Amino acid sequence: MQIAPGLYSIRQDEGGHVHAFLIDDGTGFTLIDTLYNSDASIVLDELKQIGRPVTDLKNIILTHAHRSHLGGLATLKKLSNATVYSHEWEEDIIAGKRKATPVGLWPKAPLQVYKLQLGLALGLAPHVPCPVDRALKDGDHVGPLEIVAVPGHTPGCLAFYWRDRSAVIAGDIVATWPYVAPGWPGLTLDNDQNLKSVGKLADAITSEILCVGHGEPITTGGSDVLRKLRDGKKVEL
Repeated sequence: MQIAPGLYSIRQDEGGHVHAFLIDDGTGFTLIDTLYNSDASIVLDELKQIGRPVTDLKNIILTHAHRSHLGGLATLKKLSNATVYSHEWEEDIIAGKRKATPVGLWPKAPLQVYKLQLGLALGLAPHVPCPVDRALKDGDHVGPLEIVAVPGHTPGCLAFYWRDRSAVIAGDIVATWPYVAPGWPGLTLDNDQNLKSVGKLADAITSEILCVGHGEPITTGGSDVLRKLRDGKKVEL
């Protein structure tokens, strides 16, 4: 689904209403995250619907190394030979050399995501490993995207700012399903740091569009939502 010129949202219910985002800046496609399924069928279907071959995919960037966002990576890398990027802390996990840091087993709200929390706690349903080609850090750029380090959910979480589209792709530091919140506490390694990262985006970026890892994107007033979450206020959509 196109949510702005050159910005597409791709959804999969499995993995917690997870979303990937496709960027077309006129020079090739950049994909942010790859959804849950190992066959990458939903991403491939989106490319087919907009009339572009998978070989037009030039970059794949991972917000962080959890299965919901890594599932289709190995398949898409094989089909497109795109350059794969992540934060350096996530590299070994993505490559299958280190397990993702487990979370606790005690259920935390929202209970709709406890299946995902349990899977991460026990290391269930691992992704197909894929090497990372290049590490990213705060302030780097990939095409039109400015890279913003937003640790908390994991130490190597990344967000992406597309200034010309007034859009920020925040990954899992914000969720809009089943309600708007500064992430999911049960799947976040450091909730205090995560909230500081929400504040970092709120203070540093002006955006109308707020794209998140789980739940539908917010297409107006994105910065207002970030400021409310930073300040501990309830957000109603």
